[in-house]
Amino acid sequence: MSQHYFKIGEVAGMLNTTLRTIRYYEEEGLLEPHRTDGGTRLYSEHHIDRIKAILHLAENGFSLDIIGSIGNTRKICATGDEGSEKFTEIIDNVIKHIEERVFGLESLKSELKASRKLIAKCKGCSNEPSSKGCPGCPVNQNLKKIEALNLIWE
Repeated sequence: MSQHYFKIGEVAGMLNTTLRTIRYYEEEGLLEPHRTDGGTRLYSEHHIDRIKAILHLAENGFSLDIIGSIGNTRKICATGDEGSEKFTEIIDNVIKHIEERVFGLESLKSELKASRKLIAKCKGCSNEPSSKGCPGCPVNQNLKKIEALNLIWE
């Protein structure tokens, strides 16, 4: 069964990304496409699946260093046992990072909900929305307690 190859523009279109992104991943050592004698990049289904995985991690805030360590560790391992140990360590670190981000996002979510609740109290207020225009404003009184309000309000 012969393998079908796609040009970089086709891959970018399929994955809703840019040619530059795919080239950048290659420059960073995350991809090694096949090349024609003329230098045209050709991507197999495996390459496309790999790019999808890279995009998925990148879209979720992972650095290319972390993505690279996940994607390239297999190449430096002599045995499955060694690979298993290295991947377990990498994956445990990634999971820890995700848990920290989830905690941070949950805290931010609570903060924004509290901000929304306070800002709703200003509905119908005719004063200027500032500490000078409305010194008794509940938003102004909570600027030190709810960090996001400092960006929203003042």
